Amino acid sequence: MRILVTGGSGFIGKTLVSALQGQGHEVVLLTRRDVPASGLPLPSEMLTGIEAIINMAGESIAGSRWTDVYKQKIRGSRIPLTRSLVDACLDLAAKGKEPPKTLISFSAVGYYGTHPSENFTEQSPAGNSWLSQVAKDWEQEASRVRQAGVRLVLLRLGVVLGPGGFLERLAPPFRFFVGGPAGSGRQWISWIHRDDVLAVIIKALTDIAMQGSYNVTAPKPATMAEMAAALGIALRRPSWLRVPALPLRLLFGEMADELILQGQRALPERLQEMHYLFHQPDLQAAVKKSFEKE
Repeated sequence: MRILVTGGSGFIGKTLVSALQGQGHEVVLLTRRDVPASGLPLPSEMLTGIEAIINMAGESIAGSRWTDVYKQKIRGSRIPLTRSLVDACLDLAAKGKEPPKTLISFSAVGYYGTHPSENFTEQSPAGNSWLSQVAKDWEQEASRVRQAGVRLVLLRLGVVLGPGGFLERLAPPFRFFVGGPAGSGRQWISWIHRDDVLAVIIKALTDIAMQGSYNVTAPKPATMAEMAAALGIALRRPSWLRVPALPLRLLFGEMADELILQGQRALPERLQEMHYLFHQPDLQAAVKKSFEKE
């Protein structure tokens, strides 16, 4: 299969590209630098012969303090590129040419907003936060591709664990024996190991029964305290020093509340309905594997 991949150089993308090539697929990488300036369409000829698109590109949500400039980077790295890809598919269809059969487009469980106890499934409505609006707009751009007869799979990812990922940002205090949970420790983290993200993507490429939105999260979300404890065990360090909310808000601003101090329980209801077998369903095992050398 000839597959166009955006975001192929990132934390998930590099491993995915290697896995796809190992299975004999031809991978065509598209970076944001390849996309014309704002307002100009992506030439539909770039999609000629492409059978599937995997759209993962996007500035890291947790890459920097959420200033107005960085928030625009987050939004601007997702929505215009997705719009260009969909417009190119629609253009091919309008010309009577064959568009790609499948678009797999990333989203995030931030779509639902935050809540201390409510369970969010794929049937839950979008939240009202800034991050929720970004995810909602991102999905709406991708959804237009159905007009071209393209099968759409939207993957709402939780916090992705794996070598060099989210846990690596939490690890430094633990290595100096001053690690512990942030805030109350009771906030929920809907997590998923990268192994399962890759497996779900690869399944979605060929399983035509997969359509619409999927929460790509482990069956058992963890509290921040449980995540910190698992991290301490993996690093053989204590997890005792709780980080108060105030310094986190001073350091990270708005991002602290949406990504660290609050949380949500997003459950993979649709994956479980299709009897998807998780590779890493156990938090402690997933955290331990995240620190193994690749």
